[in-house]
Parts: sequence; C-alpha cells; structure tokens
Amino acid sequence: MKKIGFIGCGNMGEAFLKGIINSQMVETDHIYVYDKMKKDYIKELYNVNTLNDEVEVVKNCDIIFLAVKPNVYFDVIDSIKDAVNSTKIIVAMAPGISMESILDQIDNMNSKIVRTMPNLPLMVQEGCIAYAFNENVDKDEKLFFKELFEKIGVAVETKEELFDAVIGASGSSPAFVFMFIEALADAAVYEGLPRSDAYKLVGQTLVGCGKLFLESGKHPGELKDNVCSPGGTTIVGVKYLEENGFRGAVIKAATETIKKSKEMSKENN
Repeated sequence: MKKIGFIGCGNMGEAFLKGIINSQMVETDHIYVYDKMKKDYIKELYNVNTLNDEVEVVKNCDIIFLAVKPNVYFDVIDSIKDAVNSTKIIVAMAPGISMESILDQIDNMNSKIVRTMPNLPLMVQEGCIAYAFNENVDKDEKLFFKELFEKIGVAVETKEELFDAVIGASGSSPAFVFMFIEALADAAVYEGLPRSDAYKLVGQTLVGCGKLFLESGKHPGELKDNVCSPGGTTIVGVKYLEENGFRGAVIKAATETIKKSKEMSKENN
C-alpha cells in the first residue's frame, strides 16, 4: 500500500486528507503529516502519523502533497529536493506554479509530478479537482490518482496549459457564488425573512440547482426557461439582471481571475 504524506495541511490540504481517508484507498497508518501549527489538531482528529519536518515526510512517503502557500513553495521544494528521488510522486496544488518550474527547482528531470487545482467545496467532499500529469508518471500511477480523485470530488483530467481557465471556472468562482448567496439572502432579509431561514433556503437552492444541472444534462438556458412563466415573477428578475449586465459582469470577473493566474505563472516560471 502506498504511503501518502502532506507537507502543510491548510484548508485544501486538510480537504485532500479527509477525502483520502474517506476513500478508504489508504489506511490512516500509511498517512504522514507535517504541519507545525496544526500538528496536535491533525493527530487528534484524523489519527494519522505526524512528523517533525518536511524532509521526514519525503523520506517516509511514496506520494507527497505539497499543501503550503504559493509564496513559500519554492523554499519548501529547495529544502526537500535532496530527498526526492525518481520513485517519489509530488502532488502540487498551488496556482501559478507549473510542473516544469518544480522540476527545475528539484533539479531532477525524472521526478514525477501531479499538478492539481482543487476548490474550496472540497472541504465538504463536494468540490472539483482538475489535474494533470507530467511525462514521468506511469500508467498505473495515473489510474491510482484518477480513482482517488474521483472518490474525493468531481475530477477532470486536463492539459496543464488550461489550468488558468480552471481558475476561472472552479478555483476562484466559489467566492463569486458566496457573494451571490449573500446578496439573495440580503434581499429576503430586507423583506422580513429571518437571516437564518434566508441562508438555508438560498444555500439549498444553489445545491439543488447544481445537482439538477449536472444530472439532467440540459443546457442551463433551458433550465432557466423552465422557471420563467409568461408574465410571472421570475422573468421580471431575469430582465433586470440582463439590463444590468449580470452575465457580462460574471464573465469579466472570471476572465480577470484567469488573467491574474497567467501573470502569476509568468512570475513563477
């Protein structure tokens, strides 16, 4: 059985950790975590092995999730590179940091890299994971990660050059969705609905819409039309959104995040 390690265990790292444990593909005694700030918390909650530094994680594990902030990514890689051999698999999850730049930092062109782009709902096992492999990852290893990621969330293998677009579609977009939830709830509160009820109704509406869209296979425009009765309440709201550039604002917000991701990639690579 493969041994999996985490260097850092923030929100995304913990989401992956929780998902791996729930997948039952790896036993907890085969999971190792180094996180200086959350060591006791991780040990108590997940009953995994905790280690004292990042080099110990690499030495003890076959697969290493680099779950640290982008601004310290290359510092961490520099500290572990002497322990990384061609049998280890590095799983990267930082925006703007390519597999090629990681290989350059490790200074071993035979190293195996899996690049991922998870999003925040992964914390409740309802998120998305886009992923790509470098050429050193073999067929069986790719099948392992495909199965693992699909048990953790909705997983899509894509080309690395499309990761910036993934940022717009699923990486940054949860922030826009939470703003939408807040705005809809605010409107209901304005009309007298208790905030707790407003949040519950709006939140479940978004969950239900997402599920209906994915399971029905229908175009979102068709589903929108199904809610818009002639002369009814919904079409009035749709008209107002169209007049005020709703779709254009969403597209612009997403493309701006993509633009920023591309700038970060140029800075880091």
